[in-house]
Amino acid sequence: MCLANRNLSPKARRFLAIGNMCLVAGLLMSIFDKDIAFLNAALYDALRGLFIGLSIGFNFGALRLAKTCPPNHV
Repeated sequence: MCLANRNLSPKARRFLAIGNMCLVAGLLMSIFDKDIAFLNAALYDALRGLFIGLSIGFNFGALRLAKTCPPNHV
């Protein structure tokens, strides 16, 4: 699979960027959960899961929108 940014359409690049930002937000929430999660743990876990889920969805959307590469580049 070839997913170089220069081969992507602008819409696929946006999907990839949004997916990566959601992934970073979800992972940062996982790292800093000891400081914030004591307020409302269930809501915090739901928000973290939402960001991870959005990341998966947007990254798969970027893969779907990406143009396929010729077999000799795989």
